[in-house]
Amino acid sequence: MPDRAEGAGKTLEAAQQDALQQLGVPADQVEFVVLERSGALAGLLGRTQFRVRATRIGATDAGAVRRDDHREEPTRDMGATEDRSGSTLHEELAEAGRELLQQMVDLMGIDGQVVIASADEEEVVLNVEGDDGGLLIGRHGATLDAVQLIVAIGANRKVPHGARVIVDAEGYRDRHRQMVEERALKLAEEAVASGNEVVVPDLKPYERRLMHLALKDNPTVETYSEGEGDDRVLVISPKD
Repeated sequence: MPDRAEGAGKTLEAAQQDALQQLGVPADQVEFVVLERSGALAGLLGRTQFRVRATRIGATDAGAVRRDDHREEPTRDMGATEDRSGSTLHEELAEAGRELLQQMVDLMGIDGQVVIASADEEEVVLNVEGDDGGLLIGRHGATLDAVQLIVAIGANRKVPHGARVIVDAEGYRDRHRQMVEERALKLAEEAVASGNEVVVPDLKPYERRLMHLALKDNPTVETYSEGEGDDRVLVISPKD
């Protein structure tokens, strides 16, 4: 039976399990060393992300467990329960998202630095600081929305319980939210003045949600959505 084996996988646990299957022993009988940790973008594209070496405890080859390569770093065994460097899951998700977004920003040729604006169990906000933010935003925020979707998918693959990921640049999200809320109030006034329902098409899902929330406590109107998919609209109806 071999004393050590190397495993590979898209996650750290998958790479460890691959090595364990080759050795035919449980996790508590080996020590792991990370040999390769690919960037988050490589993992999102489906490439192998981790490569580890598993060495049976007590094996005579000390080089298998010694940190004799600056690329190697020790990692906890699969059965360990201690917190990783004291970090929480949403902090790990935020850092994974920051790393992935920075790679995307660099690949797009944008001069910007990604920072974690906030992070909790429900939402992580990443902000791109720099003078080229407009290039990331795109027309009507289309590029920013597409980048946000990719980062959210990639970052949430890192933890068992995900969170909403918001990507912002040059304060675009706050400005856009304010614009949508102001539009909702203006359309509500039009509905009340005319006595007729106002149909608002061509809204993104989060824009409809913003309008619903902006008018939720308005005593003069009520809102609801109709239709499916791209044909879904928001309706602002005056109360009797």
